[in-house]
Amino acid sequence: MSQTKFLLVSLLAIFVFLLPYNNILLAQGESGDVLPLALDMFKFDQYLPALDMLEANIESNKDNFNYWLYIGLARQRTKQLNKALEAYETAFKLNPDASNLKVRINNLKKAISNIDPAQIKDFKTNEEKSKWLLEEADSLRREKKEEKAFRSFVQAVEYDVKILANDKDFVRRGVIYYKLKVEDNAEYSKLFYAIFKYFEGEISEAYNKIKDFKNDSSKKSLAIQNMESYYFKKLAEANNQQKDYEIAEREERRQKQLEAEKAEKAKLAKADTKSKSDKDRSSSKSSSDKADIRNLEREINNETFATFDDANFERRYIKELATLKVDEYFAIQDGRRKNQILWELSRTGSSNEDVMNVYIDALQQDDIEYVSNSLRAINSIGMPLAEKAYPSILELLNSDRRDFKYFATESLGKLGIHPETVVPKIISIYEDEENDALRRHYVNSVQQFGKVGLDMAYKVLDEKSRLDRLPVALFIHDMTGEKVEDLINK
Repeated sequence: MSQTKFLLVSLLAIFVFLLPYNNILLAQGESGDVLPLALDMFKFDQYLPALDMLEANIESNKDNFNYWLYIGLARQRTKQLNKALEAYETAFKLNPDASNLKVRINNLKKAISNIDPAQIKDFKTNEEKSKWLLEEADSLRREKKEEKAFRSFVQAVEYDVKILANDKDFVRRGVIYYKLKVEDNAEYSKLFYAIFKYFEGEISEAYNKIKDFKNDSSKKSLAIQNMESYYFKKLAEANNQQKDYEIAEREERRQKQLEAEKAEKAKLAKADTKSKSDKDRSSSKSSSDKADIRNLEREINNETFATFDDANFERRYIKELATLKVDEYFAIQDGRRKNQILWELSRTGSSNEDVMNVYIDALQQDDIEYVSNSLRAINSIGMPLAEKAYPSILELLNSDRRDFKYFATESLGKLGIHPETVVPKIISIYEDEENDALRRHYVNSVQQFGKVGLDMAYKVLDEKSRLDRLPVALFIHDMTGEKVEDLINK
């Protein structure tokens, strides 16, 4: 590990020991604030931290139906299925009219009976939680769910900072990803960019970015406010910005005082209407609880961040990651993943030597998806850079596979490369082909060379060593419409 990274890990370890993320979440005032915060954290996939907070407040909420419903959902989302079932059953005892919940309980029981017990989780330590979150992040990244993967990784670090010693390239990828998001003025991008720059050890830049985010007056959710506060304090200390830190502390105390005053006023108002509220709640309890379940599912399934709907962003991101993608391509054996990387690289227009080596390797695979994706990428790059791949493309014309020949001839025609070699070769393939559609395709490929291609076809026709001029005459006829007899006798 580099000295810089070692120092960063040590620094983060101290902060995590002194100021655990969980404890910050628990310092949200009285337990009445816990449920809305938990729901907000669910929207940002922070199920484990939210669950820690909820479980720490069970005693003061043990008769709250929604409280146990949230706990059950958080446990289910974190694969703690047996404990999720316990929470749902507790909620159902509090409200036996919740028919939707009864269905959920039955479905969960079936799921538990059909799943390998080893896959059911029951976290005892922060290290276990961190390991699971990192596994989730890896899985989400493979599914191209980058936003969710990065959020899981950040939580994994918060539970166990030691994973930064072997971060599986999450830090570098996160810095690149959120740098591009900041350029696009995406929501919350400055905060997450600051976090990943912090993980990278770039304290000053991280601090400046999180200050920008903190000074942004736009409305922020409770979960985001917590992350902002947590990392701002750590970065302020790390950047030796004591003055800003003290200002932040005073502002936070002032804000808490205002919130306390607001809560006191709300409490008085609530006391005035308690009788009426109790009556209304009694008459609509069953329908309200059912609505709670539906609303909960709807809320947490809302995407908070933009994903890869923006194709332009995807291209930029993958291009920035090209070196990592190339290394992964040559390191793994998973054919599907290799082909996915090939497709991703092909969309970027990247053409450096390392990327070209990926394309050339793909041309040598006995798989039409590899070959077609590689040829599309090479075509988009064009000449003169595509020259390096020319020998591998030409070799495809010697294959016994028609599909390889189809894509290779198309590519060679689009590139307009070495007609003196390519055109005679395509005409030779045309001679041996009996399928009319494929013969027409080969003619079209040569037509893409323009006049040069036609001149080369005439040259093949006029070869003194050629005994059978008919196939070449047919080829030129298909190109120009000239009569076959005239061409043979020419």
